[in-house]
Amino acid sequence: MFRAIISLYAEITKGGRHIVESILSISKALGEKNRLRVFLALMDTEELCVCDVGDFLELAPATVSRHMSILHQAGLIESEKRGRWVYYRMDTEVDPRLLEWIRNSVRDAGFLMKDRSKIHEIVRLHRENDHCEFRGRKKTV
Repeated sequence: MFRAIISLYAEITKGGRHIVESILSISKALGEKNRLRVFLALMDTEELCVCDVGDFLELAPATVSRHMSILHQAGLIESEKRGRWVYYRMDTEVDPRLLEWIRNSVRDAGFLMKDRSKIHEIVRLHRENDHCEFRGRKKTV
């Protein structure tokens, strides 16, 4: 399996960053459970606001920002600031084969169904109420 991963990374990074840097950056980004969970959530949603991610992971804003920054630096997600709030979505440049490999690799993980349900409920409630609260701060969606 490791050989297949290296082969995929080699193809994905042709003409781009050095392969070792790419492997290390992506591995570091997805090698932490909360970052993997939010990345998988972004694969299932159009975009997530920082408050969605904070409520989903049950983490403080600074911790959420640090995790999202690592995913962004790895080239896995894009961010857009709208007023005081930052929204995240999958980077359009991420190779679909990498996404497919990630999906297949975690397909049987027990936490996935619970996470999917949780993030969709959080997003629904935030949009339905036209705002969310993130550690005491209200935000209009």
